[in-house]
Amino acid sequence: FKKKKITRYIDNNNGLLELEKNLSKVKILGIDTEFDWRTTYFPTLSIIQIAIKNKLFLVDCLKVSPKETLKFYLENEEYLKVFHSVRSDTNVLSKCLGINTKNVFDIQISDKLIRNDEIRAYGKIVNQYFGIHLKKSETNSNWLKRPLSVDQIDYALDDVDYLLEIFKYQKRKLIRSSLYN
Repeated sequence: FKKKKITRYIDNNNGLLELEKNLSKVKILGIDTEFDWRTTYFPTLSIIQIAIKNKLFLVDCLKVSPKETLKFYLENEEYLKVFHSVRSDTNVLSKCLGINTKNVFDIQISDKLIRNDEIRAYGKIVNQYFGIHLKKSETNSNWLKRPLSVDQIDYALDDVDYLLEIFKYQKRKLIRSSLYN
């Protein structure tokens, strides 16, 4: 498995138009969010990371609102959205953007079903499938500070980069075990 080569940092409306054009060509996307909810009563969405085929997008939600671009795709059941630990991401998307995400696949829950064991962190799942040890040092960093550091950007990209490949492996295993539906 090699990292996807095309990455786009979106901080303006032209970038959102490019994202929409790319989303219109796929039916499956990986998604993750970074936000602050420790220092506020309501969450503040910092970035949304999106993976499709061979592209990664980082949407800077402090500079541009992706609501109009993402609402159709995230609420449309014809598009499958792949997450790890979906609850917090969809909660933040709902509270911050008014988007009620539908048709999701959670690789964390799938991992638990496949292994019939405890819930595991994303890094452990990535390591199992690819032998890669993710750096998790930015988990609690300040996602509201700009500019984002190179380490934060790398961390954010890693958090979404492996989702679609893991989904493909898990889907095959779940189908073989009659657990996919």
